[in-house]
Amino acid sequence: ALRGSPVGGKPVGFLTAEPVDFSEIGNLGDISRVGSLTQKARAEGRPNESIIVANPGGEETWPRLVSAYGEPNCPFVIMNNSYSTSYDVGNKKGFEEAYYLKRISRGFVFRAFPGPWQAVLEKPDGSVEVLKEYKDKPRLREVAELVREESYKRYAIGNDRWMSGRM
Repeated sequence: ALRGSPVGGKPVGFLTAEPVDFSEIGNLGDISRVGSLTQKARAEGRPNESIIVANPGGEETWPRLVSAYGEPNCPFVIMNNSYSTSYDVGNKKGFEEAYYLKRISRGFVFRAFPGPWQAVLEKPDGSVEVLKEYKDKPRLREVAELVREESYKRYAIGNDRWMSGRM
């Protein structure tokens, strides 16, 4: 999920809720600082710093993280959230999903910013096909129904990735 404007030469901090030994990272590339989600990390923030947070917890905590660690008009990126607190596509807190992949029965919901949302059918041979693109975030029920119905129409019950011996 992404909130803010393009990074554009601003310092970038990487923070995580996970216990990580950052000393083992040989090259941080363009990352200007790393650390845990702590008071110390909050105090070490830099003016105009963009923030990337890995595995921050449920989306109910995201606005507090932006308030505590974010800077006005700077990107705030949330990566690898380990779970969703809603049974739908994306989040409910107003964050833009920059990259999204969710498995559904017989396929996926996919998005790579700034591209459209996609309903993707997984075929019996393991290949995939985009069935439909959406300008706005679709409802999970709508995408799941489209993918499931198209799968049954084309392959009946033979489209199961767990079946032995692919077609």
